[in-house]
Amino acid sequence: MVHKTHFMRTMNTPTNPLTSYAHSPDQSLTVVNHSASILTATPTTPIQEAARAWLLKSTSADTRSNYERDLGQFLSFCGFTPKDVERLATIRPHQVAAWRDHLAERGLTNSSIRRKLTALRSLFSYLQTYGYVGANPAHSDFVAVPSPPRDGKTVGLSPQDCRRLLDAPSETTPAGMRDRALLAVLAYTGCRIGELTRLKVSSYKTTGVHKVLEIHGKGGKERRVPLHLEAAERLEAWLDIAGIREDSSGVIFRPLRTARGHGVNGFVGKGITRRAIQKLMAGYVRRLGLDPNVTVHSLRVTALTTAREQGSDIIDLQDFAGHADPRTTLTYVRSRDRLSKSPAYVLRY
Repeated sequence: MVHKTHFMRTMNTPTNPLTSYAHSPDQSLTVVNHSASILTATPTTPIQEAARAWLLKSTSADTRSNYERDLGQFLSFCGFTPKDVERLATIRPHQVAAWRDHLAERGLTNSSIRRKLTALRSLFSYLQTYGYVGANPAHSDFVAVPSPPRDGKTVGLSPQDCRRLLDAPSETTPAGMRDRALLAVLAYTGCRIGELTRLKVSSYKTTGVHKVLEIHGKGGKERRVPLHLEAAERLEAWLDIAGIREDSSGVIFRPLRTARGHGVNGFVGKGITRRAIQKLMAGYVRRLGLDPNVTVHSLRVTALTTAREQGSDIIDLQDFAGHADPRTTLTYVRSRDRLSKSPAYVLRY
């Protein structure tokens, strides 16, 4: 049962300016890296320490990064900075609802809004545990959460367009060889972009007759995904041309040092960034004249949709994708030619 009392401890916090909040509609969702200081600054109040502990409790760097960004955006919307984090104890449900509505107005999908509200609800639940707030202002009893989409927003590719994309990078340049391997791994494993950037040379293994990648996913969970023969061949060609087969602790995909570089002298030792992957993907999409809404994530959608159409079981797909809930997997599966496949055509009376 949710209690209506909002304070369980007496705190010296100023009145929240958001009781009649003034928020510019032009304010960007991309907030200056406010929340990073929550982790780096020395806590001066118990609630600051609790908020910092909440951010640190996740074992996933991606989850921490997302939660930091979500909290930073919410604080900014409320007119606060990380130095004002103790004012979280003054937040009321109408302010959370206002942020939800603002996110929707800015065009965020229901899934993205749900994730941000989940993060906020988790934070207030954590603060409740330590007695810093009473009722959770982000609780679904107070703030309605957008329904999950029946079909996701990310554009998928047809098998034909996916083939064109896989064949687009050059076979004669080091960067092209890297991109051929990178796109094949994305298309044939359905891995997330963050998972791709974390792949190390040691992640690629041979198990019996299978070539596999050990993928570290959300929440620190690891899954082993067999590699399609084409993806394995491209990956091995890349490891050879980059000269990094023996660099077991190094990342697989690396940025170029020079346009004509090759081997360890041609590629920077650090991993290629998400932004760089998104940029190279956008370049191939433009060159091929594909739907401009196609993104790196489209290859994950395409892999799951194609596998489902080829008869893969939803539970196998769930394991393949690294989802905790098969219902999440279903939101990735696009129905191609939905009308032609309607049950209406199989009815007989």
